[in-house]
Amino acid sequence: MSSTNQKLRLIGAFAALATLALALSCTGFFPNPKLTGITIGPTSLPLTPGQSFQMVATGTFDNGNTSNVTGQCLWTSTDASVASVGLNSGKVTASSTATTVGTTQINASDGTFNAPTAATVTVCPTVSSLAITASPTTQIMGQTVNFTALANFPTQSGVDVVNIVTWNISNTSVITISGGVGTIGTATSGTSSTVSATLCGFPSNTVTITVQ
Repeated sequence: MSSTNQKLRLIGAFAALATLALALSCTGFFPNPKLTGITIGPTSLPLTPGQSFQMVATGTFDNGNTSNVTGQCLWTSTDASVASVGLNSGKVTASSTATTVGTTQINASDGTFNAPTAATVTVCPTVSSLAITASPTTQIMGQTVNFTALANFPTQSGVDVVNIVTWNISNTSVITISGGVGTIGTATSGTSSTVSATLCGFPSNTVTITVQ
């Protein structure tokens, strides 16, 4: 009888050890994934005064999986007077008193990783008018054309917005534009391209650029 009990005790001990070994084995083979990076989106966001938007942070882990980590990050805005962001929520709110175009950078961090690319938030009030000019309108290959872009808002007039408009070019082999400076491309002489701009969805006039 005692021999049987002893065998049962040994069997129980081996079973317990096997269970422990299995648990340790599983822990070893399936460790908790580690965060290796964060991205946030959208990377470009236009807002009207007082408008809000929920940003999203996506974490990438060392096992290749991704997950929403919005609520696990700390959020910052480089210019809260343009748009603020909830420290723990990632909810962006544009200033309700904005009278002209403003931009701010929104980023997120878990304390170890920062999103490598910040989101650019542009707060844009109502645009009354948008006018662009170009000089010269005829230019030779490889040379430059200078553009201006002036906007009127309900409370401000003649605001220089050349660096924040979106340029619309019908033929990019004729000209490309960056920061208000256009560069004539490789199109043949006599080829033209129309150029216009938009700001907060409001369209400008159109100018024509011709390769000399």
